[in-house]
Amino acid sequence: MRVPHFLLLAVLSSVACAAAQVSFVADSYFPADQEFQELQKTVEQESFEDPALLSKVADGALFKDVGFEKYSRRVYSAGGPDISIEAVALIDSRAAFSLLTILRSSNLEEGPPGDRFTFDADTLRFAQGRNWIRIQGRGAPADLLRRIAISMSNRIGPQRRKPPSLISHFPKTGYDPSSLRYFVGPDSFKAHSETRPGGYVEFASGMELAQARYSLQNQTGILSLSIFPTTQVAEGYYSELAGVATKMESAVRTYSKRAGPLVAILEGSFEPAVADRILDSLQYSYSIRWIYERPKGKTVWGIPTAILGTVVNSLLFVALLCLASIVLGAGYAIFRVILRGHAPNNPLDRPERTEITRLRMR
Repeated sequence: MRVPHFLLLAVLSSVACAAAQVSFVADSYFPADQEFQELQKTVEQESFEDPALLSKVADGALFKDVGFEKYSRRVYSAGGPDISIEAVALIDSRAAFSLLTILRSSNLEEGPPGDRFTFDADTLRFAQGRNWIRIQGRGAPADLLRRIAISMSNRIGPQRRKPPSLISHFPKTGYDPSSLRYFVGPDSFKAHSETRPGGYVEFASGMELAQARYSLQNQTGILSLSIFPTTQVAEGYYSELAGVATKMESAVRTYSKRAGPLVAILEGSFEPAVADRILDSLQYSYSIRWIYERPKGKTVWGIPTAILGTVVNSLLFVALLCLASIVLGAGYAIFRVILRGHAPNNPLDRPERTEITRLRMR
């Protein structure tokens, strides 16, 4: 049997289209070829998942500390200045948010592009889900950098994430959100924190820590707010903190407060009354949510409840069918009796319908 040429061409075309679609989906978040006329060609590109290779990348140690998974970079020729695009896949959205606050050079803004972004003269950074993107082009048009960022954000897809819950616990009195920095690793904290609270606080395992500048009544300082996995861990940390503080002398005034798993340390030139105003609003409350769920895996008389329920439902359905049959049969019999009494010559009871023909076979 010969296959028609047009059918063969159609099959090959569909296969080619499917292959093209698969390769597009499997590709990275970088702009497609010819998507932007300003990006003439790719000058350089690299991609790896080995953390050891981060040593040759700018801020590579920071990527490793917050939770690195994959690094990709492309450099495009744009007619004048080259444009570099870096895409870093991290362990979660908290890591991406941490990178954005630590490496930013301007205020955080709500996306798009991304969940949040920062944009200065020649660098645009944004975090979207667990992805952190940096687009650099010295002297490149700001509109081009923004269009590239929007394109990459659309390729990543909607992954709207709220900031880490720790950020919402910062006291609002005197708070400067433009100074916020959020840390999830000890190395990034040591390298990029504005101050180590009290000069002696270490980044404990499992904790999150954020810092922001406060200013009130011409008095300024830094508030370091940390959250621990449990209240008990926070209590132990806070007790150790108080014990060390009594043995140290410092020209900087230091105040601290604990609320549940939260520990706040305020340093600066604050008078006690002003510090109390700032720390007074630090609260933490627990919320209990009851979830009602049918128990799974139970047995009755050695029979799983799922199977037993199916059998019971089947028996009930059969009983209902029997009852319905009895009711319908009784109703039909009553109807025939009443009909025969009022209309003996009705079509259902005519003699010809009941006539029996006998055949004598010999």
